[in-house]
Amino acid sequence: MKITHAEAYLTSDMRSNAVFLKIETDAGITGYGEATNHFLPEASFGMLKDLTPYLMGEDPERIEYLWQSCFRRRFYRGGPATGAAISAIDMALWDIKGKAHDMPVYQLLGGLARTKVRVYGHVTGRSAEEIAEQAQQRVARGITAIRFRGFHTYDDQGLHDHRLAVAQQIEYLAAIREAVGNDVDIIVECHGRYDPEWAVELAKRAEPYHPFVIEDPVRHENPQALAQVRAATILPLATGERYHSKWEFRELIVNQHVNYLRPDVCHCGGITEMRKIAALGETYYQDLILHNNAGPLGTAASLHAALALPNVALLEAPWVNGAGETDVVGPYPEVADGYALPLDGPGLGIAFDEALAASKPFRPSLQPRLNALDGSVRDF
Repeated sequence: MKITHAEAYLTSDMRSNAVFLKIETDAGITGYGEATNHFLPEASFGMLKDLTPYLMGEDPERIEYLWQSCFRRRFYRGGPATGAAISAIDMALWDIKGKAHDMPVYQLLGGLARTKVRVYGHVTGRSAEEIAEQAQQRVARGITAIRFRGFHTYDDQGLHDHRLAVAQQIEYLAAIREAVGNDVDIIVECHGRYDPEWAVELAKRAEPYHPFVIEDPVRHENPQALAQVRAATILPLATGERYHSKWEFRELIVNQHVNYLRPDVCHCGGITEMRKIAALGETYYQDLILHNNAGPLGTAASLHAALALPNVALLEAPWVNGAGETDVVGPYPEVADGYALPLDGPGLGIAFDEALAASKPFRPSLQPRLNALDGSVRDF
């Protein structure tokens, strides 16, 4: 079997802009992957155009070889666009291999390490009352873990102030805990906005409410800044959604800066690289909380990895926040009692509507531009 054609789609699904990849073979088997990076969609799309020529004429079942080829034949390596493009290629190759052998991808990865994967949903609100009500709604659906971030009021004004944001985070955390009780796990999302001293202050004030984990407490460029937070709190920490290879995760792992690793299968290099990140984390007793803001395709790849890896604690599940509607790709996994169940069918177990993807125009957009009270730049 040989790869004969690859086509990238810069399009939109129901949720937002998306980047997809189709790989075709001379055996009539087609695989699909996702390179969606909401912050760099055109760069990820362009990188796919740079990388896919290296695939032509190759055996799609040589997944490790092709991963290495896409990464190492380029003189300049790493970064979010490269990570997203290799992720899509890797997913599509696993999809082809599963279809060629008529089995789901998780079976090719060693079989079920677990029979279901615990998921977490999101809550957002403009007041403590609103966010607490949303939390109760998620729990009523059977969700047992909830992520929130509590500084949207200031986003509305184009502002981020550390002191105000910490105060609102704690206000919202207290309201959610009171609304859902002690049996629901709460993830405090910081989005990498805080300087270390403010992340420490947040953690200190959060302790009485027993959050499950504090996510992305500081910016990701300097892991030593995260070490300051690690040394100052007993609360579990997590980061990794903005990391794009095992080499970046290595610093988090070997220095034990966090309790939980957060690779994203659409950003970190796909299923192949996620397995290596998980294996290195396992040697330090670190579990994975998989970042996932993708649609059904990236979600399917995340789920297959999570089912087969031994050290996965949670999978992010945006589709449980609403009706879980699908568009270009489907279906989303079924969720029962707070756990995602395996998808049916060979490969990734998804269907991709090529005509719909080709017909839906890409809509350029800008990310929020936040400033401090003095007019200087703050992180989104």
